[in-house]
Amino acid sequence: MGLKESLAKLSMINIKRGEVLFKEGVPSNGAMFFLFEGQLDIYKQIEGKHIKLRSILPGEFFGEMAIINNSPRAASIVVVSEMAKLGIINRTTFVQMSQESPEFLFLLLKKVIERLYETDGKIRAIKRKQDEDSMIAKVIPASGTNTDSSGSDSTNQPEPFSDDIAPIGE
Repeated sequence: MGLKESLAKLSMINIKRGEVLFKEGVPSNGAMFFLFEGQLDIYKQIEGKHIKLRSILPGEFFGEMAIINNSPRAASIVVVSEMAKLGIINRTTFVQMSQESPEFLFLLLKKVIERLYETDGKIRAIKRKQDEDSMIAKVIPASGTNTDSSGSDSTNQPEPFSDDIAPIGE
């Protein structure tokens, strides 16, 4: 059986814009996902702020650390499209897909390595910018306004998720 046939057998869920699939740091439910439709954004808490790392687009796997070592979620996932259609891959399904479709493991490993490099680079860039901003703030006194680098007021920016929203399936 090929990868397409394996994916067609997955249990599906649909979630709406603004819903949190899972939050960083919460225990995983042992499931990873495949995005069939929609768009999700990945956020990581860095120095007290939720920073968007990247988007997940249709055709991508994510959440694989829950399968491999049952670790807490490494990031938060928020739906940004009107609706997202996801396939759920539990440990049993993962093992079956691995045995039936060796290309699945190759594609997953390749993607994980690409994401690791990409995420590491982004985190380094964010920290470098924060260090630069900190140095500038020490040299230039604050003007009393709270604006971000684009000049817009950052206090009115909505948080993409809050503590009162329960993650899906947790």
